Amino acid sequence: MHTKQIVAAVSRIALVNAQAPPVSTLSTTMSGVLPYLPVSTGFTGVETIEGAITYDGPVVDGFTGPGGNATIQSNLPPATYMAVLPMTMFDNSTNSTNGTDSIITGSITGKANSNGTGIMFYVNFAGFPSESSEGPFVYHIHNKPVPTDGNCTETLGHLDPTDRGEYHPCENSQPETCQAGDLAGKHGNITTKEFTASYLELYLSTDPSSPYFFGDKSVVIHTSNTTRLTCANFTMIASSTTTTTSSSPSSGTATSTSTATPSSYTGAASKVAGSSVIGLLVAAVGAMVL
Repeated sequence: MHTKQIVAAVSRIALVNAQAPPVSTLSTTMSGVLPYLPVSTGFTGVETIEGAITYDGPVVDGFTGPGGNATIQSNLPPATYMAVLPMTMFDNSTNSTNGTDSIITGSITGKANSNGTGIMFYVNFAGFPSESSEGPFVYHIHNKPVPTDGNCTETLGHLDPTDRGEYHPCENSQPETCQAGDLAGKHGNITTKEFTASYLELYLSTDPSSPYFFGDKSVVIHTSNTTRLTCANFTMIASSTTTTTSSSPSSGTATSTSTATPSSYTGAASKVAGSSVIGLLVAAVGAMVL
């Protein structure tokens, strides 16, 4: 990816000063959040913040939404998408609580697997406060991109083509039953100040015609009570015309690689250390694509 393209993408970043989000009670069904009312007697509703449930209900083995299990994504077009977190937090509530000025930074990159089935994700985040105060922290792919004003609330809920909802926790031993965008639920929460991970995710796609496509969506990082701390849009950084297929989920080589001009990158930031962001982008792209 050319430096000029990176600078153009980063230059579009804007800031919204987040206010403490209000707590509301959800007592009726809501697509992507509570598709069914719990069958337990005495249910009067569940607390939500910014449309997300603040605490989990009971685990229900094999629970799915109206759409049933998620579908493994195969025959994927070779492409790589990256979301880079802005240099200013959308919500500073964790810093107010802990008396710190930490900023969560880093990136998440998703690349079509070399055999055409699933997405290899590479996650590199840093700057989390102590888990004992607001953690474990979670991250998800959300349905909408971050708007130009950087408002993480406008990303709406998690990517959830099967309408599973959030009330019953995802079981990572049965990822096909989880929300497609619930990366933390399927692959692990963030429990350290610096967090790196890589894994194969079978239920997301680089095919824009698929309901599991993540390339035009966003990643949002939350506290344990679902408060949205920071967010960023995915942008295509590379595509390939040919790949070498392999039975190994993480092997294979890409050829005829071409870079793509990124779409408008937005996040919650106004004063950006441009060189730091560009350095992170270049390093990550170099490790993943070149």
